[in-house]
Amino acid sequence: MMNLIANYEKKVYAALLGKVIGVYMGRPFEGWARARLEERWGRVDRYVHEDVDKPLVVADDDISGTLTFVRALEDSGKYADTPTEFFGDTWLNYLLEGQTVLWWGGMGVSTEHTAYLRLKHGLKAPLSGAIATNGQTVAEQIGAQIFIDAFGMVAPGNPKLAATMARRAASVSHDGEAVNAAIVVAGMVSAAFVETDMERLLDIGASLIPDDSLIARIHHDVRCWQREDGDWRRTWERINEAYGYHRYGGNCHVVPNHAIMVLAWCYAPDDFHEAQVIINTAGWDTDCNAANVGSVMGVKVGLDRISEVYDFQSPFADRVILPTAEGTRGFTDVLNEALHVARIGRHVMGWPEAVPPKEGAWHHFSLPGALHGYMSDETAFESRGNATLTNTAVPPTGEHGMQVDFRCDAGRVARISTPILAAGKSGSYGIVATPRLCSGMSVHMAISASEVVGAVIARLFVRHSGEGVCCYSPATSLEKGQDTVLHLTIESIGGMPVSDFGLEMQSPSRASGRLLVDRVWFDGKPAMEWPDGPAVREGTFPGWIKHADVVRGGFSDDSERMIHVGKNEGRGILVTGTSDWGDYAFRSRVKIHLADAGGIIVRYQGMERYIALLKTPDALRLILRLNGEERVLDEVPMAWPFDEAHDLELICHGEGLLASCDGEIVLRGRDRWLRCGGAGFLFENGLLGFRGVAVGPLVDPILTESRAK
Repeated sequence: MMNLIANYEKKVYAALLGKVIGVYMGRPFEGWARARLEERWGRVDRYVHEDVDKPLVVADDDISGTLTFVRALEDSGKYADTPTEFFGDTWLNYLLEGQTVLWWGGMGVSTEHTAYLRLKHGLKAPLSGAIATNGQTVAEQIGAQIFIDAFGMVAPGNPKLAATMARRAASVSHDGEAVNAAIVVAGMVSAAFVETDMERLLDIGASLIPDDSLIARIHHDVRCWQREDGDWRRTWERINEAYGYHRYGGNCHVVPNHAIMVLAWCYAPDDFHEAQVIINTAGWDTDCNAANVGSVMGVKVGLDRISEVYDFQSPFADRVILPTAEGTRGFTDVLNEALHVARIGRHVMGWPEAVPPKEGAWHHFSLPGALHGYMSDETAFESRGNATLTNTAVPPTGEHGMQVDFRCDAGRVARISTPILAAGKSGSYGIVATPRLCSGMSVHMAISASEVVGAVIARLFVRHSGEGVCCYSPATSLEKGQDTVLHLTIESIGGMPVSDFGLEMQSPSRASGRLLVDRVWFDGKPAMEWPDGPAVREGTFPGWIKHADVVRGGFSDDSERMIHVGKNEGRGILVTGTSDWGDYAFRSRVKIHLADAGGIIVRYQGMERYIALLKTPDALRLILRLNGEERVLDEVPMAWPFDEAHDLELICHGEGLLASCDGEIVLRGRDRWLRCGGAGFLFENGLLGFRGVAVGPLVDPILTESRAK
């Protein structure tokens, strides 16, 4: 076991922040040629999204893949010893075909889509990504290196270990030089935790791959050209001639793009901003390249220097969109994701777990710059421009919090919020997520007012999409020098999902002030009902994750009104809830219109991790699905004709499981693997109808546990 690295979590945060910044900077002009970029901007030295009418914060495969595929280490429970095959299983668990994480460009066009189809049809990793399976051109596209940075973050100061894990993860979809490039990136990220000299970092990265590999030759050539040229544009011309797109084909080959990453590291070895300027102005796959350059540079220069030239961080306030088949972290932030990566890293390295900041608070602002997604609400005239947010260290302890400077008057309020849920598409990538806050829960915010001029009241709120503010906390008067904890209990909001959460200040006359938000946390159990089923909007269910081919209402001969969802081939799901849901009961009235199997799910953690109560052709079964394997926990023979409706309920408490049909307990089971997760519906090769949906806390958990034994 290596000695614990000082400020490990802070360094992971810097690495991940660097990656996210690179994505947001390069995404608006991804694929542009250098000549076009220089004609438009000269040097790309800032965020230019507004110039091309695009959002800054987007869902992107560079971020989603990086933060999703590293979860294989904890899901397997084997961490550094996780086998290649399990990384492929992780793809099948967290990816929804055509919706999440990847660019779904088609077989033979998108390398990742090609690999996913291989996995889906039973070919295990690494054959799913091998040259022998998919050909050299497809196997050597850029994707392996764009998803790989986190494997360096979880092996700090141990580049050989990072390389081992990176090889296994990259081989799910890629082979050959693409895997070599990924190993170099992961190794450099790892080494940068303990090494600050760029020449040494480049040496370490290249030492991890064969000397006679093409990627090794690129490193040698670009470094030599940099010393000879002294001008990155001249070196770029040499790269273009020797390694350009005209020589390395496919949709987006790794070779040209890795070469200009080396260019940026060579010409800006100790300057985060300049490295971003070079790699973005250089063109080609700008978001991917800027992200990899950013992760290495972020950890190398350190958190405090990332924004020393340009404010990269506050324009997006750490916001991250992370759409996967498991919706807990669909809307998240860089700091919380960095701490999750660091928790995995501590397991990999054999280090003790870190004490969670501020007693495990959801939002804690514990590192410089972190805002957990909070921004001033600029969507309405009444609140526009009335709040400024900064992360600040508070004397004498130096603990960090979020400082809010505000002003308001009779017609205008100060309002800040952080996103909980949105829907639709972000750029080329779909957004699927489930809200972490819902009816039945309470959310709390600890604040202190250092300055207050005038009579000001503060209150928490949640909103749901399109309906404005739907739930307020009691108003609290702000007094200078006063510490206050605001509490909001989320009452029934008609089953609608929470879209954002925040804080509002208002006054009957002109007022201003400054307050510090120390932490935000939530508790409670979900308590929601959808008598007619969740709301359907243009074929989607806001706040639910849908993997289905068919969504429709009832049929002319239905005896009761139901929503129908279906999958033409294979298993589909419709789920809500998060990993915050532990012990609860889920129930619904269900019918099978025409399907091989159908029923309800609890403790859902992805497409390959859940507990289900399923009606099959001849039985009602309680099953555990875990990492591609399925085990029947209990079953009872049961005839269930098509279109016959029954009331199903699944109760989970600790390891105990109870299943009922039409009010009678019929199945019992125990499971020690899945202790949390969302709930919903499963349907296989056909159509399922449902209504009368509800989730709630256990009425008598002691009785429930004893009956499940």
